[in-house]
Amino acid sequence: MTDILVIGSPSSSADGLARIAGDFTSSGCTVRVALAVTPRHAIPNDVREALRVAEIRQLRTSLTGRRAGVAPRRGSAAWARVVLRNAVVRAGVRIGGPSRRAWLLAKYDPWLRRSAVNADVILAADRHALRAARHAGTHGTNAVVTAVGDRTYAELRDRAIGVRPLQRLLHTRSADQPPQAAVLAAWRKVATDPGHLCHRPFVAKAVEITKALRRHEALDATEEVGRSALDLPLSALDRDRIRLELVMVRISRGDLPDELDETARAMVRHADEHLRAGRTRLAAAFALDVADAMFSRELHADALSTPLVEAPEEFLAPLHESLTFRALAARSGALADADGPGAADARFSGGPSPRPPLGRTTGRRPHRILVVPGDYPHFTQGIISTLASYDDADLRVLSLREPGVNRRKKRLTMVTDRLNDARGEPPPPLEQRDAELLAWPDTIFVDWCDNAAQWVALHAPSHVRLVVRLHSLEAISPQPHLIDWSRVSDVVFVAQHVRHLVERAVPGVAASGRIHVIPNEMRLRRFGLPKRPGAERTVAMVGWAQQVKDPLWALEVLAQLRGHDPSWRLRLIGHDFSDRQHRGALRYRDRFRARAEDGDVRDALDRVPYTDDLPEALRDAGFILSASRREGFPVGTTEGAASAAVPVIRDWPMYASAGGARGIYPAEWVVETPDEAATRILAYADHGARDRAGQAARDHVVAHLDWSVVEPRFREILLGPVSQMAPVRRGASQVMRDVGAGH
Repeated sequence: MTDILVIGSPSSSADGLARIAGDFTSSGCTVRVALAVTPRHAIPNDVREALRVAEIRQLRTSLTGRRAGVAPRRGSAAWARVVLRNAVVRAGVRIGGPSRRAWLLAKYDPWLRRSAVNADVILAADRHALRAARHAGTHGTNAVVTAVGDRTYAELRDRAIGVRPLQRLLHTRSADQPPQAAVLAAWRKVATDPGHLCHRPFVAKAVEITKALRRHEALDATEEVGRSALDLPLSALDRDRIRLELVMVRISRGDLPDELDETARAMVRHADEHLRAGRTRLAAAFALDVADAMFSRELHADALSTPLVEAPEEFLAPLHESLTFRALAARSGALADADGPGAADARFSGGPSPRPPLGRTTGRRPHRILVVPGDYPHFTQGIISTLASYDDADLRVLSLREPGVNRRKKRLTMVTDRLNDARGEPPPPLEQRDAELLAWPDTIFVDWCDNAAQWVALHAPSHVRLVVRLHSLEAISPQPHLIDWSRVSDVVFVAQHVRHLVERAVPGVAASGRIHVIPNEMRLRRFGLPKRPGAERTVAMVGWAQQVKDPLWALEVLAQLRGHDPSWRLRLIGHDFSDRQHRGALRYRDRFRARAEDGDVRDALDRVPYTDDLPEALRDAGFILSASRREGFPVGTTEGAASAAVPVIRDWPMYASAGGARGIYPAEWVVETPDEAATRILAYADHGARDRAGQAARDHVVAHLDWSVVEPRFREILLGPVSQMAPVRRGASQVMRDVGAGH
């Protein structure tokens, strides 16, 4: 950062000093102001407030006469010279003109001498401060000495103002303020003359500038800045970080760049070097950069296919071969057990951590269970209500979204703590409230393998059983790769294809503990309401407005149906598209809206806002359609089948090779193309055939997937077999009603 020392004389105005300081501080410079005023003219508070700078100093003379810390002996010739000098200096400060007073104060103030040594620019605020500025310049070796009004000052000011958009971008993390054009113009000035003292700080921040532009999806600007930055004198690390940002730009445009593997390997090498040297925070930061690229939503979450399903071992090789990512998945203290930094590359010693036994209780008290709902708490509400009804369970709920509680830490902090834990360094102590809560239960159930699971796995005491449930989204996210799975007693998957993906992608999961496949909690019996007239020509989608749900595919099904009979309709139940999504998702939204205006479908769309009474909304649906690209276990579709709507399930493309939809539903429900979907629907267009197929679908899902069927299996995982539990009547439940804070 450019360091500017401004020296003001007794004649300098507060407004003038504020303008000078503002010109440079708004451009990212560090400004220090030295005011040459006598003690009886103290700096007013309004001046201090106006000068928003790093430091303000009222110059004072230091006239001890010490040399190398030793004062002259009293009565000696040296002492006499000091006494005479001090009298002259004090008189000059007292009665001298502004220029002499500023020079004397600057000459004999030790703070100014120290500040001048480190300054890049020493600036006289007016002509009376110029002599003081020139004297200060003798203490440094490379400082530019100038004064307001000089040509050099004007050039410096223009340069500083020219790079101001870059500083604003870094400060606000926004590519909208200032506009991209201004940011690019400023960067071009830096790239043209990178050695100028006003430009050097931004050369050093090339990675931050590139990252800020890319995160705000200014992709063209990111590419221009990144590619030109590679021609500047950067370290090998910064070059690799910028290359990773350029790869991320390609991914944001919908590509799977060939250079992703090479760039990820380069970055994990940097992370590994820092980990070996004990710089775990830097290792964690670079590991997260790699994870953001390898697990970006554009590559996996909204895609039709993903290498995480097709070739996970090959795709994830840079992580599996990395010391840092192996440490993130290793048991506590694994690195410390190795014979040294080099040995840690070859192995992690020790097996899984001992796990508490299932159904552990003390005496005849109820089994204590703590539920942590995770990022999507509505998936856990039904389970919580069931647990609260058990006589042999004592329940508490911990919402990590509760305001004002420092539970879920920032990702970088958690990953740093996990690396330190693998090195044998315990994580920082929790707040007393959290520590007591995590030590209280026999079992902790964490729904969703997200930040909550990372936090609990890191901090829960070893005597507590930990059960983690994984849905579809986490299976294609970095979180399962950042957890010590030896700490987990039971892993629950919502579907077999999710288990298949995770076990191939995350080797530690298979060795964690007991593994279960159990569908989501669904109360299906309540959906048996009679259909209303018109349902026989209505196809419904529930929770439709996301790219991953692929409502465009559903529009093609509708178009084909209306080609046979224009009375067919598509009923879209749930929220509309969010405007706060990544660029690819917004492009998809725009394509859907444009297609929905075409004449073959425009007048056949019924939009039903989100409702808490889905059984009632589904009375108008004779068919339930899943058009998704990816699903874990589709609740809305299953509830549609429970309403006696005929199910039409797309063979979810991402999981087709893993048996996704066909592993959950009868094969005759599953289709591959819009044409096949329309054919299946038309096959049941007859009222009687539709009623019979709908009732058969309802009977199937209620018999196999209703909570009354699934709940005993879930209970045994969380509490153990009924025979192991204490036969007590529980009193009032100690349920912490903070789960609602996560909604």
